[in-house]
Amino acid sequence: MTASLPPDSVVEESASSPQAPISKPISSLTFSDILFHPFLIEALTKVGLVYPTPVQEKVIPLALSGRDVIAQAKTGSGKTFAFVLPLLSHLESLRETGVDHTFGLIITPTRELANQITDVIAKLSKDYSPACLIGGESQRAQVEALLRDNRIIVGTPGRILDFIRQREIRLEKCQYFVLDEADEMLSMGFIDDVRSILSKLPAERQGLFISATIDTYVESLANSFLKNPERVVISTPKEELPTIEHYIVEVGMGVSMKTAGLCEALTRFNPRSAIVFCNTKSDTELVEVILKRRGFDAEKINSDLNQKQRDKIIDQLRSGDLKILIGTDIAARGLDIDHVDLVVNYAIHDQAELYVHRTGRTGRAGRSGTAVSLVGPQDFSAFHNLKKMLKQVEFKKLELAPIPQ
Repeated sequence: MTASLPPDSVVEESASSPQAPISKPISSLTFSDILFHPFLIEALTKVGLVYPTPVQEKVIPLALSGRDVIAQAKTGSGKTFAFVLPLLSHLESLRETGVDHTFGLIITPTRELANQITDVIAKLSKDYSPACLIGGESQRAQVEALLRDNRIIVGTPGRILDFIRQREIRLEKCQYFVLDEADEMLSMGFIDDVRSILSKLPAERQGLFISATIDTYVESLANSFLKNPERVVISTPKEELPTIEHYIVEVGMGVSMKTAGLCEALTRFNPRSAIVFCNTKSDTELVEVILKRRGFDAEKINSDLNQKQRDKIIDQLRSGDLKILIGTDIAARGLDIDHVDLVVNYAIHDQAELYVHRTGRTGRAGRSGTAVSLVGPQDFSAFHNLKKMLKQVEFKKLELAPIPQ
């Protein structure tokens, strides 16, 4: 059975988001006040979307006027509709002249989010079948999707760049682009890919950057590719901000001390679900063996697994059938799991962006979370550098009683 759009515009367009009917208007305006085309208003009304969220109310009129926009809005704010509705409006305005080239490009950091955005567009208008270009799926099928309808492309940076290099897509006539989850994109190491893609766009185009946070990296990229952007900041009430407790556990020299500290932390916090980050593939293999030997429900993901195997393990964690996921930063790219209680840094990485990306896997969707870093003598230098760059993070020292060997 085909899934329907979420019944209210407060809830983020996600298959995993809880859905509830609107109890009261969240805006004095309706979509009829800010959208021009009746077919969009009708499509929204059919699924119960009447009142725009704050980010939709501010971004949609700006985007419809042709302005570049950089918007800060948290997950769950309804940001997908904020950039999809103007895109469809622009295309509708060009219906008489016709569009036979790629008009809109939406770049997103995760496969899951790309699929969700594609579904939202397809359900809002039956006239458009966006080509979803993501890794782990058949390139041949995606080429066929482009041949059927290339007007809107949604995808992840790596696969989009592959298709550009293979000359399967051309962006010299693209008029509208979106960089969704810009902070996630950059923290996950996609900045070079993103720059390469955006450099293929024509000089005259409209761009939107959507980000949960606007830091130095996002600002720098926005200044490179947006023209006098209008800034929209949707503030988050303090009580709704995710709470993450950051702990360090000092362990002795040697692998056995590290793995013992890991087992102690997992036993102490007893999470419903956890992710253990390692710096190397060999460490993921070692940690998996040790945890399974100690009776923990754990599976690794690394470059030895194909996409189907990786997806199966992630789906098990998402559904609650798996308790502990072990992975490297590269293998754990694209994770979109709301209910991770605990993140453990088995090995410290001195890049602040990677620490933020790792610990950002917990404390999502308004929930609290816990991040534990195991710091051995070999990690002292990296951790010292990390603390200097992350002055806003309060690291608490945690003493753990050894568990029986």
